[in-house]
Amino acid sequence: MKAALNGIKVLEFSVAMAGPFCGMLLADFGAEVIKVERPGFGDESRAWPPFFDGKLSHYFAAANRNKKSVCIDLKSEAGIVILRRMAQQADVIIDNFRLGALERIGLDYEALRKDNPRLIYCRITGYGASGPLAGERANDLAIQAYSGGMSLTGEADRGPVRMGISVADIGAGMFATIGILTALVARSETGTGQLVDASLLEGQVAMLANHFTSFFSTGAAPVRRGSSGPGMVPYQAFKASDDWMVVASFTERMWRGVARAVGKPEWGDDPRYADAKVRLANRDELVARLAEIFRTRPVAVWEARLKAEGVPVTRVNSVDRVACDPQVLARDLIATLRHPAYGEVRMPGPAVKLSHTPAAIRMPPPMLGEHTHEVLSGLGIEEATMNELEQDGIIAMYSAMARA
Repeated sequence: MKAALNGIKVLEFSVAMAGPFCGMLLADFGAEVIKVERPGFGDESRAWPPFFDGKLSHYFAAANRNKKSVCIDLKSEAGIVILRRMAQQADVIIDNFRLGALERIGLDYEALRKDNPRLIYCRITGYGASGPLAGERANDLAIQAYSGGMSLTGEADRGPVRMGISVADIGAGMFATIGILTALVARSETGTGQLVDASLLEGQVAMLANHFTSFFSTGAAPVRRGSSGPGMVPYQAFKASDDWMVVASFTERMWRGVARAVGKPEWGDDPRYADAKVRLANRDELVARLAEIFRTRPVAVWEARLKAEGVPVTRVNSVDRVACDPQVLARDLIATLRHPAYGEVRMPGPAVKLSHTPAAIRMPPPMLGEHTHEVLSGLGIEEATMNELEQDGIIAMYSAMARA
């Protein structure tokens, strides 16, 4: 079956998570993604522990399947000449290097589109490509803090907490992917490419959607409430006798179901709890009373009682539980692939299913420089020339690095 993005060639200049995650999403749906890495070092995340088989970084593996790796020195004139040739054949470029890094060597959008007007150039930055912080270094933690997300994460009586997932990095990668796919659709009509401008900050502000509208509608900045929702009670985590669970009551019908499930049907009509507004006003009292009751039974009992009343409830799962969860496995959300050098590698699989052109994992994360020879041969560069470039340190090929 032909892949959805079959025939789309992507040149990826990116490290860590945001840019690589974007490239991986495109690769999963069939794009040929060529990752450009530094000879000898590669993407810095290759060195981040822990490792599969003691060598393959878990972090690198998480965002670089289905790609080809070429090693070319971006600081050499000969290397830049090669990359400009590659850019002429590319449909998409992904750049999450520091703002201006590729511009200084003539590999920015304005320079490359002159030779390739169909080029879609996706630039992913930390704070955005303009404004007073455009040139500032950024990372996931910094943007979670700067965007306002950390001010909402954590318990009310404690300090702000970083969200456990790299939401700023991965969010930027997903928004960048949406931009690229939109630009590809537009190109099919216009015949020309365009610049896709994404950033970690803009992704986080967008994802704080209802929190900003709450602020704009009330004038009050949202605050940390732990696991509870700002406008619904009960809507949070509770400790059962054996584990944590979340109870999500967001309609009056569900609230009355909670009251019946905990053996307090009279609470449904109690004037202190009878509607959402008064429950919010009496949040602390109600939550304390519910917490005392929930501690008396295990999660399985509360799941049975609450689900029978139509109230959403679920155990707070740890990652090891999720990895073997029947629903997760039924949806093929955990993928297992064989790496020729490192053996079995497991990771989350593609999250979006298409009925006619599904995503697939065709290749494991590449070895550093594994495809340099293949890609440069495709440009018409002869073997002798490649050997000279390798001797001069301008390119690196996997076989040579493996010998080293």
